[in-house]
Amino acid sequence: MTPPPSIGDQRLPLSGAVNFRDLGGYLTADNHRIKRGLVFRSDHLSRLTMEDQRILQDLRFKVVCDLRTVCEQQRAPDLLPLDGSIRLLPLPVQAGGFDPARVRERLQAGDTSWLSMDFFIELYQRYLDDFGPVWGRIYNLIASPDNLPLVFHCTGGKDRTGICAALLLKALGVREESILLDHDQSNACNAQRLQPIYAEFAALGIGPEQAAPYLQAPIEPLVAMLEHLEKTYGTIEDYLQRKAGLDETTILALRSCLLE
Repeated sequence: MTPPPSIGDQRLPLSGAVNFRDLGGYLTADNHRIKRGLVFRSDHLSRLTMEDQRILQDLRFKVVCDLRTVCEQQRAPDLLPLDGSIRLLPLPVQAGGFDPARVRERLQAGDTSWLSMDFFIELYQRYLDDFGPVWGRIYNLIASPDNLPLVFHCTGGKDRTGICAALLLKALGVREESILLDHDQSNACNAQRLQPIYAEFAALGIGPEQAAPYLQAPIEPLVAMLEHLEKTYGTIEDYLQRKAGLDETTILALRSCLLE
């Protein structure tokens, strides 16, 4: 059996985005493979250097989908080439009152009630239930080769981005073990960037175990979300048609575009 792609195979060598990864290379259950160089997932792009931007231009990126909240986007706008060669599409994903841009303020005010695995399990389910049209918008773009290469991202590239990636991989027929592996790779990519953030949390009296559900990319919320999808909607095709607004033709086009 062919091993799954490694981080070294998938990760773009960018200075300003540490979790920018190609979703290509994974095998499907029926032995097709996702084409490389077409769809990427990432952390935020507000730290991109001029050299990073040149790399994206050389790879002929067409679209950036920004899943961050409006406040996140305003505080740290994506830095893209000024020539307009890459289209920026803001698609804010915010469940209820939880805005990652306000996390430090909540913690400084002593609000740590949301730092639990149960909170993030519920959050993932809300992202699934409430934001089908956003995922559908992205998948509709991906189904048209004219929009590729494309990258979707949030802040850390692990939760909202992780859900978008997991649903896409599932729609393409990738086995769940590979979907979970892809999700877990965010931990390795983000490790160095997270060290000073853990220190900030520690200064507020929040230890690494308490901070982990938020700062890491734990498997449990994604597993629970996939179970919720099956229990509530049935198959991934049922979900995409009922909640994401995709028709069967678009789902087939998605697979035709991305699988070899």
